[in-house]
Amino acid sequence: MSLRAVAALLRAGFRTAVSYRMRFVQAIVGATLSVVPLFFVARAMQPMMSETVANEGGDFFAFLVVGFVVLGLVSACVDVLPTQVGSDINNGFFEALLGAPVGTPSILAGLIAYPLLFTLSRGAVMLVVSELLGVRLAFSRLPEMGTIVVLLTMAHLGIGLVATSAVVAFRTSFNLPQYVMMASGFLGGVYWPTSVIPSWVYKISEALPISYGLRAFRHAALEGRPFSSIANDVLTLAAFGGFLLAAGTLCLMLALSYARRRGTLSQY
Repeated sequence: MSLRAVAALLRAGFRTAVSYRMRFVQAIVGATLSVVPLFFVARAMQPMMSETVANEGGDFFAFLVVGFVVLGLVSACVDVLPTQVGSDINNGFFEALLGAPVGTPSILAGLIAYPLLFTLSRGAVMLVVSELLGVRLAFSRLPEMGTIVVLLTMAHLGIGLVATSAVVAFRTSFNLPQYVMMASGFLGGVYWPTSVIPSWVYKISEALPISYGLRAFRHAALEGRPFSSIANDVLTLAAFGGFLLAAGTLCLMLALSYARRRGTLSQY
């Protein structure tokens, strides 16, 4: 992988974003202000939710903030790449990118680099604001938190690669990112713990990487648990990450081969 090519595409993404100054500022300010109404809603619901979230920090506001931050990361991983590649195919830019002597992995990493870093920065801003509003994060567990974020990124980038493969081969993602986001939001533990999900849909929750990542992240960030206490969830998430990233890479290789063989790579 060419780090120079990734850095060049990262700079291009950043310059494009800051060229729309108001949109860029609005995104940062929006991330900051979105925590405030969440604070008041969560505080109003704390008495009825305290027992429900007792095993994941006990504070409903902190529970929700972490859920929204992780869901934002999941959204970027599963949706940005297929959307960007679809746009680049439509304007003829993707074929030109593939012709660059840097390799497909470098191109894809460069395309996702800025959106991913921006999403992580926005999530960090939300966590800092939540600290000012009373949330106490266990910064001593930053290694555990960082590991979980990396594994969540790997798992959901794998799903994003599968969706990108469908775009390359068939010009549609079959709404895979939207389905994953919907399932992750409602069944992955974002708004409520997976332990309260009805048994007839709990199996779906167990098939979602975010379920393990969110639970482990909350235990580490909100309760200060060490790796040994969250090892089962982290190892399961790692298995998801390895499998999905490998599957996504294979799907993309097959999709590119299919498009080149049929001569449709440059068709808009």
